[in-house]
This record gives sequence, structure tokens and C-alpha cells, in this order.
Amino acid sequence: MQCQNKLKQLTLAVHNYADSSDALPAGLGGPYGRLNNVNAGRWSGFIALLPYMEQNTLYDRFMSENVYFTSWSAHTIPTGEGGKDNPQATQLGDLICPSNAAIGKPDDHTGYTCYRFNYGDNPGNWSVDSNVRGPFGYRAYYQIGAVHDGMSNTLCFSEKAVDDYGANSKKVKVQVATYAVAATGGFNGGYLSDRTICIGSASGGEYQFGVGGMTDGFAYKYSWQWCGGHWYHIGFTTTLPPNSPSCYNRASNYNAMFAATSFHSGGVNVTLMDGSGRFVSETIDSGTGIKFPTPSAASGQSPFGVWGAYGSRDGGESNTSL
Repeated sequence: MQCQNKLKQLTLAVHNYADSSDALPAGLGGPYGRLNNVNAGRWSGFIALLPYMEQNTLYDRFMSENVYFTSWSAHTIPTGEGGKDNPQATQLGDLICPSNAAIGKPDDHTGYTCYRFNYGDNPGNWSVDSNVRGPFGYRAYYQIGAVHDGMSNTLCFSEKAVDDYGANSKKVKVQVATYAVAATGGFNGGYLSDRTICIGSASGGEYQFGVGGMTDGFAYKYSWQWCGGHWYHIGFTTTLPPNSPSCYNRASNYNAMFAATSFHSGGVNVTLMDGSGRFVSETIDSGTGIKFPTPSAASGQSPFGVWGAYGSRDGGESNTSL
């Protein structure tokens, strides 16, 4: 119940932001009008929501200091860029699910998040400026009216489990991303070609990286940066059902699908764009399709069943209840 309430409060913050700004926050891009700065253009939607989360002082620090460290993909803030005094090191209690395992966070590490924005049902990459099929764009601020499927038929937030894992972890819960290059049969032509390959990488609620072509010391940093707007930090996709593995291809702009996951038994908490909360079973209909929607096609039916349909903002599906 505490987790669901936190998700509802975040969704309320989205609505308050939209009332004030006449648009939804961008998933990546930070507060509207800051895109002319390359660093602010990497900020997450959470920074834009800070004033509506009773975090005005923290928001003012981001605005006045214009902070975003050079090595923005790392979870450790370089000493010369503020270290533990950098506002990115702040751990927000509003972004932590009470069921998530306790994590010891050093003062010079960025704060992590258990909650993520809905980026839709198709894999994307960090270089895409728009063409996100969910309601939160890449450097694009969608109008409420762009959610053509309706606010009660479109996801807003979901959970993403975070663990106290390290670079040498071999076995972890399904929240950690992994990748395989084309040579291993994982991906085709630098693009994610088959979602079932990712599903097949899990075993008993866990999967490995570091073996069999699935290796990357960068993967363990995911979810460790609530202030970074790329979807490996703060987004989820409905490409795979809840508590599935997450997979990406580092060789192709981190083209990726990130499943919603949690430490709750059997599913995840979500909120819809209308502010209502649900607990979604990991056995929800996610379709039988293998191929993904074309990333450039913002509209059109999802191939991934009820779960996929709730991820898209303009699928035109006749959704059944979650």
C-alpha cells in the first residue's frame, strides 16, 4: 500500500506539472526551456517534477548550478564535480519502494529510483529525440491530448527493482540489463530482433551476465540515477511482461527493452495516467508477437497483448481491464 501510494503521488505530480506547463514532462529533457544546454538536455522528468514533490530547494539547486557531471553515464560523481554535495547525490525517499531490498549508497553516488516512466512498447535508444510510443517523450513534451488511448488506458509509472549489486555480480534479480552482440545470435544487424531471446535468458527469476556473450560491466549501474533521463535509468517498456529480464545492445546506442520488475510476489504496482493504481500480475497477456513496432511509428496497435496496449499512448486498442 505504501508503494502504491508513492506511485499515485508521483502521478499527481505529473498532473500538477501538466496544469502548470500545459504539457506532460519529457522523460528525457528536464524542465521545458533547458534543452539549449547539453547537460540539462540529459535530465530526467523527475527533475521537472521536483517542485510538485515538495522538493523546491533541490529543484532550485539544479536550476542555479546547472549540474550534470561530464561522465553522466557513471553512478559515481567525480570529486571535482561536487561529489557528495552535488544535488544528484540526493536520495529521494519518494522514489524508493518499501519492499525493495535495503541498499547502502555512498555519499558520492547518484540517488537511485524504484519507479520509472512509461516509455511505451517498443525498444528505443539514448540517441532518439522523439518517437517514443509512451506518454513521456525524448526531448519532446507531449500535450495531454496526445494520449489518444485515454488516460485510463495508458500507463504512467511502474516499478523497477533495484539491488545492491556490483560490477562483478554474476547472478542477480531480473532488474539488471544485459546484452548480446549479433555474433552470439542475440541481436540482428545491431537491432533487437526478437524479444523471446531476452525472455529465454532468465532462469528461476534470475539471469546471468558475464558469460556466453552476455557481458557488460556497465549493466549494474542501471536504476542508480533518478536524475538521468535515458530509459536505462528511469524508463520501462511494455515489450515484455512484468518481472521479465531486461536486454539491450550496447553496440547500437543501447537499443533496449526494460521490463517492469519488483520485489513484490507475482507482479508489479503501476499507475495509469488518470492517477488510479493497479497491481499487475506477471502472467498478464503480453501477446505472442516477436517483432517490435517500428520505432518511428508513434501510433498503431501494440503486438504485445493487453500489457503492450497499456504501454502505448496512441495504439487505438480496445483495452481490457488491467
